[in-house]
Amino acid sequence: MKHWLLWSLLSFPFLADAGGFQINTQGQKTTGMGGSVTGRAMDASVSFYNPGGLSALDSNGFNAGLSFLMPKTSFLGVSGGEENMASQLYTPFYVYGAYKLKEKWSIGLSVNTPFGLGTKWEDNWTGRYVSQEAKLRSLYIQPTLAYKINDKLSIGAGPVFGMGNASLRRGLPVTNSDGSEGEVTLEGKGNGIGFNAGVFFQSGNSSAGISYRSAVEMSIDGGDATFENIPASLINNGTFPQSASFNTSLTLPSVISVGFGHKFTDKLEANLDVNYTGWEVYDSLVFEFPDEPSLNSTQVHNYKNCIAVRVGAQYQYNTRLQLRGGLAFDQSPVEDGYVNPDLPDGDKIIVTGGLSWMLKNGWTSGATLLLEGVKERNEENNVENQFNGTYKSFIYAAGVGLQYRF
Repeated sequence: MKHWLLWSLLSFPFLADAGGFQINTQGQKTTGMGGSVTGRAMDASVSFYNPGGLSALDSNGFNAGLSFLMPKTSFLGVSGGEENMASQLYTPFYVYGAYKLKEKWSIGLSVNTPFGLGTKWEDNWTGRYVSQEAKLRSLYIQPTLAYKINDKLSIGAGPVFGMGNASLRRGLPVTNSDGSEGEVTLEGKGNGIGFNAGVFFQSGNSSAGISYRSAVEMSIDGGDATFENIPASLINNGTFPQSASFNTSLTLPSVISVGFGHKFTDKLEANLDVNYTGWEVYDSLVFEFPDEPSLNSTQVHNYKNCIAVRVGAQYQYNTRLQLRGGLAFDQSPVEDGYVNPDLPDGDKIIVTGGLSWMLKNGWTSGATLLLEGVKERNEENNVENQFNGTYKSFIYAAGVGLQYRF
């Protein structure tokens, strides 16, 4: 039985979720345009997407918003029989601020949740020994300073302070005296530091930008693993501990973005973005158990670097109403042989739409809709757990936001 304990601990999905599930709803205007804003300074969210554009804003202000993500996944095992992931609702949020200190200097603040995921399967489903429930929450805080070199060129940068917590619950193939199956729950917290920098260029009706968001190494010290419904005999003979502590670390990937924007008329503008994400930093995980060194081990994930292409447009319908639309292709870093129910990820086609409505006294409200289709994954030879089958996923999202300019 001890190999089940080792395998359960080493499959802790905090790292898999963060590595392969980046949340791209960090601004309502941005989301409505498919995420294509690296080459356009639209509001205070530029401190996150391209700090260089902070000095190009024509006013001070702040904006805040909330998204509602609803993932749907079904699994078809090799022997047949479809099983559905339980319905879940997740609410990533953001708060941004921008203020011009002097003619050439501006400051900004970005607080958002760029990584996160939640999956929950029925307790008696066929993959319960792989995963029953997984949750990840993250928070990034980034103060930003930008400098306007001249009327066309500006630069900006800021440190990133990252914090996160995650939990996993899964079944164990042992049965207690009352007939209940064993379970293990793993919980951990991590933090790390990185930076974000960008350059922004604007000439006439055209603009361009490049930004670099560094990798952030998240250290997890003193993670807790607790066990329930374990027969006393298996605890007494050392097969399972009642609890265990572990340490590990992960590196969230760097992202390089290049973007272009052009205003075709007084009412119509369009953007193009290309993102390159360095997922290869998540190739393997090293787990250390200070009190039980025999459990120390390494788990291979073998992620690959990938590209996302995003396009979007905005139309000024009248003095109060702006309409937006976007389309994106987002390549998955998860290769065949490493797909699992904690992260049934695949290449994505994303369609978005949104609008803003100007209120009074500098206030503007906004809303977006996002539909994300995930390419079907047929896992035939899983390297880590030999749990094979076909995953079909889709994500629905809606968001609301509020902006104030002064």
